[in-house]
Amino acid sequence: MAQTYVHSHSYQHFEELSLSANQFYSHLTKLISTYNFPKVDCEIVAMDEVNFFGASREYLRIKKDNLKFYVCAAPFGRSFFVSWWLGETENEIVLALRRIPILKWFVPLGKTYYQIDTELMFIKSIDAIVKGMVDKLIVEKVLRYVPTVKE
Repeated sequence: MAQTYVHSHSYQHFEELSLSANQFYSHLTKLISTYNFPKVDCEIVAMDEVNFFGASREYLRIKKDNLKFYVCAAPFGRSFFVSWWLGETENEIVLALRRIPILKWFVPLGKTYYQIDTELMFIKSIDAIVKGMVDKLIVEKVLRYVPTVKE
């Protein structure tokens, strides 16, 4: 099984907000698709909370190669939260080939500048898009509670 390394985690809590996680995931997926990022896929995945027999939670996985954002949107009592994690999974095939003495010389040891550039674009872009959706929710929530002024 491939090892996943968590690089970052962010979250936002919303008091007194009722929202559907699936609606949030749907809007976020549609927004990401408008950017036409190459080799970026979005899908809802079920992740076990404790073990195989425990409950599972749906996350939106946004993937590019071995980099993955996992976005969780969920109610918490009368509140709502959005959490997003950036992780990287080892490439098991490359690791296995590096262990074979004669083949290890033909397997690249690192990433090219272009690979690093496109990974950084993916990371910064997806993070900004999720933050933008969260900011939009904050503005909409504030506007719901601003009393209208009667003239």
